[in-house]
Amino acid sequence: MTLIGDLKTLNLVDILQVIAKDRKSGILLVEWKDLTVAYYVKEGEVIFARPVDRVFRVYSDRDFDTLIEKLRIPGEKLHKTVERFLIERLDDREGVFSFTPGFIRYGSSYPVVHPVEKLIMLASRNLTKEEVERKISDELLVFEPSPNGLEILDKADTNEAERRIFSLVNGDKTVADIRREAKMDNLTVDRTLYGFLALGIIKRKKREKKQKPSIALDLLMKIIERIREK
Repeated sequence: MTLIGDLKTLNLVDILQVIAKDRKSGILLVEWKDLTVAYYVKEGEVIFARPVDRVFRVYSDRDFDTLIEKLRIPGEKLHKTVERFLIERLDDREGVFSFTPGFIRYGSSYPVVHPVEKLIMLASRNLTKEEVERKISDELLVFEPSPNGLEILDKADTNEAERRIFSLVNGDKTVADIRREAKMDNLTVDRTLYGFLALGIIKRKKREKKQKPSIALDLLMKIIERIREK
């Protein structure tokens, strides 16, 4: 299924989350304001990026091994294109995108220098206040760590501040508590929590519903009280 949208509506954190979830292969095409870039995704990992002057040119090369051989780019240098054409643009909101899965064929293995988990956390650091509020909308929300949270945390290449925030997520503290104890500005904390949610490092804790006493039980208690009063 092709994923299509505007970066102002669906940010790169969410796009990468969708791509990484099922570990799909395909091409993510972003028409930025100043150029169009094709991002080549292999099993959920962005391994290569190249600008194209015409969109149709992206779909004329269906074999990735043949493509990079034609472009004369060594496999060990593919990550440089991801740095230049994706990581350096993570704060850009002007553009439309489409992700077409299953189109490109990958025959060989290629090094993944920038895991998708790392890209998601890098992108989360550039989220606007309005974007963050889509998921961190209430300071009384409570999050808890996922069972494999620490494993994903290592892949995400988190910094000291982000690890500090993760240590405060325990299933009891609210977002307000975490903001206060982290001693960081609210936007930094909320961006990090947003990134953690996208990665599945943490999850929202469901509020336990308190069962209300049944009418029959209430009536029984009143009868007992009256008997005691006699």
